[in-house]
Amino acid sequence: MKFSFALIKKFAPGNYTKQDLVKGLNFHAFEAVDIGGDVLDISVTPNRFSDASSHAGIAREAAIIMGGVYKDPVAGALRFAHKDRGVFRVNVKNARSCARYQAAYVDGIHIGPSPRWLRDALEACGLRSINNVVDVMNYVMLEVGQPLHAFDADKVRGGLVVRNAKQGESIETIDGQRFALDPSVLVIADADAPLAIAGIKGGKASEVTAATTRLLIESASFRSAEIYATSRKLGLRTDASIRFSHALSAELAARGMKRALMLLQEVAQAQVHPPIDVYPKKQTKESILFDLKKIEAIIGVPVRKTAAVRLLTALGFTVRGKKLEVPLLRTDLEDIEDVAEEIIRFTGYEQLRAQPPHIALGAATAQELVTVKDQLRDLLTGVGYTETYNYSLVSERDCGLAPEMIRAAAGKPVRLANPMSAETAVLRDSLWQGLFKNLKENKRFFPDVRVFEIGHVFQQREASVSEETVLGIAIAAPNSVLELKGVADMLFRRLGMTDVSLVPLAHRCDLMRADEALQIEIDGRAIGYLGSLRDIAGAILEVDVEALLEEVDGEREYEPLAKYPAIVRDLSLLIDQSARVGEIIAFMQAADTALVEDVDLVDWYEDEKLGDGKKSITLRIVFRADDRTLTDADADREMAKLRSAIEDKFDAEIR
Repeated sequence: MKFSFALIKKFAPGNYTKQDLVKGLNFHAFEAVDIGGDVLDISVTPNRFSDASSHAGIAREAAIIMGGVYKDPVAGALRFAHKDRGVFRVNVKNARSCARYQAAYVDGIHIGPSPRWLRDALEACGLRSINNVVDVMNYVMLEVGQPLHAFDADKVRGGLVVRNAKQGESIETIDGQRFALDPSVLVIADADAPLAIAGIKGGKASEVTAATTRLLIESASFRSAEIYATSRKLGLRTDASIRFSHALSAELAARGMKRALMLLQEVAQAQVHPPIDVYPKKQTKESILFDLKKIEAIIGVPVRKTAAVRLLTALGFTVRGKKLEVPLLRTDLEDIEDVAEEIIRFTGYEQLRAQPPHIALGAATAQELVTVKDQLRDLLTGVGYTETYNYSLVSERDCGLAPEMIRAAAGKPVRLANPMSAETAVLRDSLWQGLFKNLKENKRFFPDVRVFEIGHVFQQREASVSEETVLGIAIAAPNSVLELKGVADMLFRRLGMTDVSLVPLAHRCDLMRADEALQIEIDGRAIGYLGSLRDIAGAILEVDVEALLEEVDGEREYEPLAKYPAIVRDLSLLIDQSARVGEIIAFMQAADTALVEDVDLVDWYEDEKLGDGKKSITLRIVFRADDRTLTDADADREMAKLRSAIEDKFDAEIR
């Protein structure tokens, strides 16, 4: 933001140079740069726009830094030429969006060029001179920080109305642009039509020209969020909209109005009336307990009360006994910590003693969740998968589609209070949305796509929001679901998990094909799902990593080496195409026998010669006893039990 050094020094006189001020501001207030001539570039922080985005605000800081006296440009009495408020009315229909609205009637105006000092101040800050009335409006914004607007009173019909635009209304601004309006846009209107887009730009219909003799001066306080949203929506960014978007104090409106009327009397021979002030809910002064011991504890150095009171008084605070009244323009000050910061930044941060932080150090421990995530990344990148990072914000229509073991039956979508758009209105409850998008976008350029993501999903549970870590894998390649099942088996085995099974999904899921949708279980507990996608030739897997970690921890136990040898038998079956191999294996492992140690798939064959709708599989069964060496007779007896049970349950033919 550009500032005139000469104007700052007018309000904070003293024997200092521009370089002295730049150095002082950098040490005690804001980043400042000398950009040549009379101009400074000062980076006013967003929370200080109300009091410091003006020459008067910077001058107050400069007076304290340089040890001078601050001269408030708004000090002094304003004399009115008339006692009445003029022949017009103000009607604020939307008090929520307009906390305060001041309007003053001015007549006897003489439009002409501005005096040299006024033109110089505007040009130093990057504004061009237009005429004395418009220049005063711009100058007051630079001097005290309050945007203003002047209407030609003869072009206003029936007074001023602060309202929302009507559907279908439009406005031509003073620079010739035309904007279509809707009810979300706050406008200043007369009885006929909108005259200005509130807090952003005036309209051409009520523009001040060389023929103007009477004015209506506006100084108002608008709701910052609405000004920002309207500015973005219309693509119209002005000095006024930038300032109003930073939540200016409503008290600034009165300062701006008073200063504007003072200057119009000076440079345009104006005859001014007292302003109308619509201010239904006045801003109250905040009070903070003036606890010097607490301030010293926060800062870490002793503070003299007299010096602190002198500094705070110079900043505009009022000391009333044990309380500090905060200046109305300082909307950034809320508690004793803010007061402590004000004291130390002017005292000098170099006064603080260097001290090591006082923290408790504990023994370094491994974070098991981090370790498991690193293992998953290493394993998946090792087999050719690429990690992706997708947005956590999705549209509400994309929620609730993943199976319940990921999105939780009791959970609801977590909605944002103020979303940027409908496409980013809720927090994701699954990783599928991003992975599905990854497949579609990359499939245009690559024949095969293999991606994974480890991220967080969210659900609303009563009054709290749960956040869980999930692994998602997606693939678009030939035999996608078979490859993904192989990858899943590899992951579980490498993590030391041997009791994982894939069983048909317990309920319908619109995300996947019904005939190729499985849920991943450990000891009967569902921890994820796997299946073929409906809308693309690919497959997807999601697993609850935290549930996975619990099972991994459970598998980390010592098991002595077997004392007795095992007997291995192969079993070939002819089964229906619809039969699930994982279900058959899970059934055999849970069979009524203590001798089955392991069951694995070793061969899978499909051919028309086998018959319509048939497939052949070969399972390898490992028998072992803990207390003796098994005989062939023992193995034959157990195999007979398994054959009989499988024939009955799965209508299988033993080959």
